[in-house]
Amino acid sequence: MKLHNHQIPANCATLAALRYAPDNGRQSTAILYAHGFTAGKYTFDGLAGYLANKGYEGLTFDFVGHKLGGTGGELHNMTQTVENLQAALAWYRNTVPAERIVLVGHSMGAVAVLRTAIQEVASPVSPPIAGVACLCMGVEPHIGFQSVVGRTMQSQRAAYVQGAPVAELSAQLGSLLPTAQEIGGLPALFVAAQQDVLFSVERVERLASLAGRNTQVMQIEASHQDAPDKSKSVLLKWLSELS
Repeated sequence: MKLHNHQIPANCATLAALRYAPDNGRQSTAILYAHGFTAGKYTFDGLAGYLANKGYEGLTFDFVGHKLGGTGGELHNMTQTVENLQAALAWYRNTVPAERIVLVGHSMGAVAVLRTAIQEVASPVSPPIAGVACLCMGVEPHIGFQSVVGRTMQSQRAAYVQGAPVAELSAQLGSLLPTAQEIGGLPALFVAAQQDVLFSVERVERLASLAGRNTQVMQIEASHQDAPDKSKSVLLKWLSELS
């Protein structure tokens, strides 16, 4: 595997990105990863490296306003994350030698993935989106943040995002989720972490039932934070079935 740093132009900032290129045995499917709220592209390093060694080229990037990443700028509205993902996808399409692309998102990144998938279904572009994988996201995201644990997490992580208040940003997530089979028959995997204190398995299942006709839910032994690393085998199996 080879690692390549990239700078991707976007409307509100230049996105700091890292590409995971397989040495050999390249699969025809490439993966674009979208990290969670207050985190950075590093959260997908273990998963992206693992799948790259299985032949799946990958691209991670830092959303605008996230201080643990290298993009900089300010996040004032969650729609900016969708714009960031779309900019990374457009750049990736012109760079990666792949027949299809899969979008993988964790938490906030899963919301950006689903919103981008809705637009892709309405106006397909080549190489096409072959599927989406959403880790730790369910209906009514605000509910998890209203709990004692959720409020504590927001308070502890508030300093990690530059821009609008963290509580204000997290409250915007629900408005971006699909509401009526909006991704149609696009294959979609929803991963629910059994120890996730923010998104219960039941709420992940409800979102999967709303998203489209070709969705499945898998449960893993993980917390919200370590779900990307704990999803390796589940994602590899799902990807192999897409091919």
